[in-house]
Amino acid sequence: MDVHLIRWVLDAHKLSYVLQVIDNGDHACEVFDQLAQQEHLRSPTILLLDLNLPQRDGTEILRHIKAIPQGAAIRVVIVTSSADPRDRAETLALGADGSFVKPFHLTPFMQLGDLIKDVAFGHAAEG
Repeated sequence: MDVHLIRWVLDAHKLSYVLQVIDNGDHACEVFDQLAQQEHLRSPTILLLDLNLPQRDGTEILRHIKAIPQGAAIRVVIVTSSADPRDRAETLALGADGSFVKPFHLTPFMQLGDLIKDVAFGHAAEG
């Protein structure tokens, strides 16, 4: 469901994208390990990272990503159901560029598009 909503937000904000969905923490770490080992692999423009993933949580994945040579250049937005301010503070301290708490209704979910524009492209949505 989250992937469907994220695609909906990206399309509604007219953002062109190639969305690679990684559904567990171990696979995420493998993908970023490959990135670290191969110079010709292109880093993602932005990473939308959920804190609640199977096998490894998002905080562990964030630490892993920021430890690789390319990690500092990867912009990360935490997309989570956790409204706990400690989670936000911890992930921002670890190098996340933004945090978005998944709302219960569709309309507020559109604000994710503004955050993506701001983090990935350095400007908020106009209007």
